[in-house]
This record gives sequence, structure tokens and C-alpha cells, in this order.
Amino acid sequence: MRTRSALKIAVAVCMLAPASWAAERFAPGVTHLQSYRWHIRAPWFGGLSGLEVSDDGAGFTVLNDKAQFFKARIARDSDGRIDTVAAQPPVHLRAPDGKPLSSRLDDTEGLAIAADGTIFVSLESPPSALHYTAPSARATALPRPRAFWHARRNKSFEALAISPDGALVMLSELPAVPRDPLRVWVWNGAVWASTFNYPQTQGFMPVGADFGPDGRLYVLERSFASIGFRSRLRRFNWGAGQLSGATTLLETSVATHDNLEAVSIWRDSQGSLRATMISDDNFLWIQRTEIVEYQLPD
Repeated sequence: MRTRSALKIAVAVCMLAPASWAAERFAPGVTHLQSYRWHIRAPWFGGLSGLEVSDDGAGFTVLNDKAQFFKARIARDSDGRIDTVAAQPPVHLRAPDGKPLSSRLDDTEGLAIAADGTIFVSLESPPSALHYTAPSARATALPRPRAFWHARRNKSFEALAISPDGALVMLSELPAVPRDPLRVWVWNGAVWASTFNYPQTQGFMPVGADFGPDGRLYVLERSFASIGFRSRLRRFNWGAGQLSGATTLLETSVATHDNLEAVSIWRDSQGSLRATMISDDNFLWIQRTEIVEYQLPD
């Protein structure tokens, strides 16, 4: 989310106590574990919108809206709760021409890291995706189908994930044409294809995605109810490149969390599924960066 469209939202959020009129909903076995407030006094810190947690939960890689890519280590207590987070210096991602990506032109949103360590990044402006062999390498731009040209400004590709068979899956917040279905885009290494739609409901928009260790697709969605953010996490079966078995795992009330925009699914030391999510503060002091974790059922 770009800061120019976030100021009014953030002002409302900072004035709001958690509301009860939009009730929380949790599937059986879903437990809120922690909301950890994270802050670093550095001009590059903020706007976090892409996240990949390590398999053991001891670290993560994060991307912000201004093409800053960095890693962090997590110290956890005996109950697995986050105690401290230590970030490494950031790397400013580069464009295909080798120059640093411009924060004025390119809004980096989604992050997905393949099994071989290569990196994919989705952008809202211009609506597109980039591939990196390493954080310091030049980007390779993936082809842009004509349909990408018509994506709505500030409402395009926020959610990005890599399927168990290695396909890149990308979702925009809203369809290019109002009232059209939201399409699921899949990159197979050669072409983009969109053969099925994403089931949007109740005004929630996809902003983050990840395939869990169980092979299912988890999609973090966001809604803004004029006075604050709501978050929803849904889970889908993924087979033959299709979605099925939609399950709503959690749906928060207004302002339970800040502007959650990225999700990563992993298993903790007890073998339980865990969702780690992170918020985009839009580089505004009246918002906050928080790391939110929920235990999920299998």
C-alpha cells in the first residue's frame, strides 16, 4: 500500500480502540500466540509487505515497499514466543538495468523464495514480477501479459507464493475491471496463465500468500471498514493448478492488528502449524510494525 493513500487510514487507526461490532471468528484449533511490536530507528525501516520465515522459525527474510530486502534473526523464549528480533543491514534491490529500484516508480510488495534460494518479487507499480538469483544481483523482469497493463493503480499484485511444484502464484488486490472476477495468475517458468478465479467475499482483498509445509495455499486478506483494518486468513487445497476446499481460519475485528500485509506458514518445534504475519506501517509514525503469530490446526 502506497503512503499517499494510507494517511487518512492511519489517522483513523490511531484514533481507534479495538472495536467489537465486527466480531472475531476463529476456526477450531486456531490460537493467537503473540503480537510483537518491532521498531528500528533507521530511515529504511518500515513499509514491510513481503515475508518468508525459516523452517525452524529462528529467522526471516523481509521486503519493504521501497525495495529494501533484509534478513533478521529471532530469539524465542521457552514457549516459542518472540523475545527479540535482530535485523541485518538491508540490500536495495536492483532493476534489470542494474540501477537501484526507484521507490517513486516501483512499489515492491510480494516476496517468494524458491527452494534453490532464488527470489521473486511482485510490484504494484508497474504491475509486474521480478526474478533475482541473489539479493545483490540485477533483476530479470518476467514477461508482462497485456492483462497486467490494465491492473488498477495501488490495487494490483500484493500476494505472491511458490507452489509445491515450483509454480509462481500471484494475486492482485482487486480485478482490473470492477465487478469482474479476480484472476489467479500462475507462472510456470515460461508463460503466465490464468485459468481460474479467486473467490473474494465480504470485501476482503488478498495482500499476502504462502504455501505451507502441508502443501496448501494460505492467503492473507485485508479489509478496511472506514475506521480501521480487519484481517482474514484463508486456506485452500491446491491440486492440478486449482483451488478447492476454502476454509476461513481467522477473521479479526477492526484494529485487532495493524495493516497486516504478509504471511509465512511453518511448523514449530512441537510440529504445529504456525502463521507468522507482519504489518506495513506505510512509514508513518501513527501506525506500527508488528509481527503477529497464530497457531493453526492441520
